[in-house]
Amino acid sequence: MRLAGFAVLFLACSGPASETSDASSSGGPVSSTTPTTGASETSGGEAAWEIGLQLDGDHGALLSVWGAAPDDVYAVGGQLTSATSSVGALYHFDGVAWTQQALPADTPMLHWVFGVEGELWAVGRDGTALRRAGDAWVATATGVTEILWGVWGPGKDLLWTVGGDGVDDAPVLLRWDGAAWAPELLPATGESTGLFKVWGSGAADVTAVGDRGLALHHDGAAWTVQDTHDLADLISVWGHGPGEHLAVGGRANGRVARWDGAAWTGETLAVPGLSGVWMAADGSATVVGMQGTIAELAPGSMVLQPQVSPTYLLLHAVFGFADGTRFAVGGSLAGPPPYVGVIVQRGP
Repeated sequence: MRLAGFAVLFLACSGPASETSDASSSGGPVSSTTPTTGASETSGGEAAWEIGLQLDGDHGALLSVWGAAPDDVYAVGGQLTSATSSVGALYHFDGVAWTQQALPADTPMLHWVFGVEGELWAVGRDGTALRRAGDAWVATATGVTEILWGVWGPGKDLLWTVGGDGVDDAPVLLRWDGAAWAPELLPATGESTGLFKVWGSGAADVTAVGDRGLALHHDGAAWTVQDTHDLADLISVWGHGPGEHLAVGGRANGRVARWDGAAWTGETLAVPGLSGVWMAADGSATVVGMQGTIAELAPGSMVLQPQVSPTYLLLHAVFGFADGTRFAVGGSLAGPPPYVGVIVQRGP
């Protein structure tokens, strides 16, 4: 966002150059899953976080990860090639190796990937939305040219995507009805200039968060503004029910905000800014952010339990499974392009 509409949104400390390696652009396996940065077992006997994939400057950074199963996981991102152009990238993990997948010609940088009821979507720069059709990804018109940052829905015929450049745009929120994308009617959102992520527990409980602490809620009929009592940017949101939504963000310091079904409560933490969150069914959460931060949050807690991270690169998103498997993605998004990228992962 704030560098040609992108880079400074995720201010961070970029990792050392030694944390990059060549990646194949031929569509074959890109790297092994052997760690290269001395990860160790975490406290409590949990499996260690390890480097799963490293991308050099020819391939860029990664911004989102999602999977149907631990051996069926997708990660998306790409590279800025100029102030106004970019190239997208998408990788698939089959439980053994990460493989780059073909995208439509001229696909720009992708920011989020999500699947529901067997349907897969990815969204990104220039209003791009891709839908998986058989073995191919197909571009689907959205009617907008603004950056899209997130996509979520309870079913294949009901999804929302959110965006805005975080500088000049009004927040963008579109709805997919199974046939086409169309803009949603939004309440007044003040000075906020972007929505960054969207998540819900169902069609009547959807939350979108964004710039200047903005939180919108959809009750199945209309969108309303929820007061987060916050001016810090909220970068991501996840949850496990109508009474448990968790948003993270912040820049110089991480910010955590919880929705309990009635109100938002937030705290600023003594850690660098946070960018990604995923919550398990029991309410425990994994959060990631700047300087390779990985931490766990117990249900209802605001106290981070740090994990040993194998990277200093910004981790932008995280996703997990009930067996304890976790994936987090990011790159050198703190500094100017060309970016390098990383996937870190933890077994059950």
